[in-house]
Amino acid sequence: MIKQALLEAIGNLLAARQRSALALIGIMVGAGAVIAMLTVGAIAREQTARQFRAMGTDILLLRADSDTGLGQLPLAETEALVGQVPGLASIAPFMLSGGPVSAEGQARSTTFLAATETLAAVSRVRVAEGRFLSRHDRFEPFAVIGPQLAENLSTPYSRIRTGSSIRVGRYVFTVIGVLEPSLPSPMMPADLNDVLIVSIPNGRRIMSQASLAWAVARSTPEADPEAVGRAVAASLQPVMREQRLSVQSARALLAGLASQMRLFTLLLGAVGAIALVLGGVGVMNIMLVSVQERRREIGVRLAIGATRWNIQSLFLTEAAVLSFIGGAFGILLGVAGAWGFAQFSGWPFVLSMSAIPLGAGVSIATGLFFGFYPAVIASRLDPIVALRTE
Repeated sequence: MIKQALLEAIGNLLAARQRSALALIGIMVGAGAVIAMLTVGAIAREQTARQFRAMGTDILLLRADSDTGLGQLPLAETEALVGQVPGLASIAPFMLSGGPVSAEGQARSTTFLAATETLAAVSRVRVAEGRFLSRHDRFEPFAVIGPQLAENLSTPYSRIRTGSSIRVGRYVFTVIGVLEPSLPSPMMPADLNDVLIVSIPNGRRIMSQASLAWAVARSTPEADPEAVGRAVAASLQPVMREQRLSVQSARALLAGLASQMRLFTLLLGAVGAIALVLGGVGVMNIMLVSVQERRREIGVRLAIGATRWNIQSLFLTEAAVLSFIGGAFGILLGVAGAWGFAQFSGWPFVLSMSAIPLGAGVSIATGLFFGFYPAVIASRLDPIVALRTE
């Protein structure tokens, strides 16, 4: 009986190819939208998690502010916090600015970052070539650059490498290191792939507004980063006078981002669900037209002994076949759309295993839901009235 119902439903759908194709497209687009939206949300969550895994969740970002703009962290007191604040493993104060740099006839605008030698360990950046700044380089004209800046300043005949010279205004710096490519971190206000790193004394020479307003710190593995952040703020606030010190922890930021990502995924899923509902409405409209055109056939079936359940099963089977085929094509469409988004954004593609069964299951349920009303209308036709239909 099931096989016969399926064969008859497929035959009826093939007899009305145009209407069936329109309903199929509606279901396919709706299911594809749900799967693509949920997968895009999974891709965004994975990208955020990768950024935090690269730098760690035990990181803290400090920023000093004043009534006129950025504040000024006391360098000696900030560096002395290591060993004074329980749970604080390391800290690296730094200044941030930007401007043009030139080398080998190439000029680019980049970010200037003046920091202490502890920045590499705290931010977990690695040097691909050469070395990082040391405490002996504070007054030497040395610089470490990001890989993107090195590429931008290089020419086909002269590549920027260790030993190359870079001009910043009237100062010339010797490159002593090139960093490895790294993921941008939400806990760093600068992209370390495109940055010029110098010592703090040299930063005061090349920066128009040399405010030591930032610091990045790392807590010990067993310590609570938020508690360490509060202890750091309590230790520095008395020596900062009227300035304000804000401390942000990676764990708190990650929790906030996770909440936003869940809301983002729900919104994307809602958009896909709207498209799926519109596809279901299309199925219902097309099946209502089919009921009107097949009134005489329905009347003959009822007259020779078919029950109302037989008529309902016929139309529900047609709706299920449409929904199943549309859901299958929708899976391919949704995965392809999410993959295209990942390629366009440069993020790694992550297939959400819950999106495929959810999208396909919802598409079938939607088709059956919107196909139920036409099936009921067909089963309640009066056989005599239906047989009189021309």
